Amino acid sequence: AASYGTFLGSSYRLDMVRTGAALYGLNPLPGRANPMLPVVGLRARILQVREVEAGDTAGYGATWTAEGKRRLATLAVGYADGLLRESANRGSVRFGPMAAPIVGRVSMDLVTVDVTSVPPAWAQPGGFADLVGPHGTIEDLARDSGTIGYELLTRLGPRLRRVYEGAT
Repeated sequence: AASYGTFLGSSYRLDMVRTGAALYGLNPLPGRANPMLPVVGLRARILQVREVEAGDTAGYGATWTAEGKRRLATLAVGYADGLLRESANRGSVRFGPMAAPIVGRVSMDLVTVDVTSVPPAWAQPGGFADLVGPHGTIEDLARDSGTIGYELLTRLGPRLRRVYEGAT
């Protein structure tokens, strides 16, 4: 049985289980509360914060246009790290409990987010934004990208610094 099957009872497990995605905290029970604890987080460093005016654009091809004065942060993460290009103009990142939408295209190394509603002290160059963390799951990011959490897990690139906590 795979992750889902391990929760269906012994008659579904036969003599072997392969827990797969549940090992990483993904919800093995679609439509129900997740019995697993998350074990993967993903943070990106804030490289710069800029104020833009109405009519200014962000991203390759200028796919996002500011409708008024906005504050944008550039993060050091892109599709080479596993953030799907499909997150462009529809995904979000977190600064504590506050979501900041991704604006413009996701490039190879960078993504831009609108931090206008985020307190300036939370979104400063050198700080971090959570793509996956205590206030947003990998399933949230996957849903916003039009995929599943397992795909995002398998795309996390080698450029990402890995920190193993609690490992012996």
